[in-house]
Amino acid sequence: MTYLEPAYPAFLFLALFGLVRLWRRSLPKNRPWLITFGILGIVVLSMNPIAWLFSRPLEMWYDDARMPAATAPAQAIVVLAGSVDPPQPDRPYALAAHDTYERVQHAAWLFKCWTALPVLVSGGGGGNDEVYSQVMRRLLESEGVPANLIWTESRSRSTYENAVYSAEILRQHSVSRIVLVIDARSMLRAAASFRKQGLNVVPAPFRFYDLDLSFEDILPTWRAIQTNGETLHEIMGFFWYRMRGRL
Repeated sequence: MTYLEPAYPAFLFLALFGLVRLWRRSLPKNRPWLITFGILGIVVLSMNPIAWLFSRPLEMWYDDARMPAATAPAQAIVVLAGSVDPPQPDRPYALAAHDTYERVQHAAWLFKCWTALPVLVSGGGGGNDEVYSQVMRRLLESEGVPANLIWTESRSRSTYENAVYSAEILRQHSVSRIVLVIDARSMLRAAASFRKQGLNVVPAPFRFYDLDLSFEDILPTWRAIQTNGETLHEIMGFFWYRMRGRL
């Protein structure tokens, strides 16, 4: 928890207190409905139990797959890019954002602690000077993954293209069964996209949204709002892909 995080629930409780006073002073024909719906909407979206419940339809399929079975056969590990921070005047090189960094670290951990398979990094990026897969490749090499066991896919701009272009490379290496690395909320759409390309997928999800019923889980937080945004993106993306025949 950062120093400013407690300020969010504190200000929110002040807003709720002010809302109660506003209701008590308002007339029946002049109730503050818009303000009420606005504040209550923020409260609901910032509650961790709500974020957990909202993410369950995406994550519940992989509760038993938090770690690939030691006997699960596979021929390669595939890790999909998230986002990458572009070069800046004071940092003239691309830098893996937090989501991409976590995915690459999980793939490196699987390589070192589960099975030393070739690792395919997939991501073309958004037009930066350096494509996402090259940034991911550097991270893997820094974690001790041999360069000759790292394959790169550098054309994709979406999960669908990740699957299409990665499948081309995998078929060149006679690979038909992969371990797929991506966060748990994104696994349903990603795994279905790769299966659509004729690949067998062993899910290796991580970053589940778990609750431990601590004091922080009860308070409203900005992290819950961010999580709800990511979950909504994945749900909408899943149905959009289904409508387009990509799954």
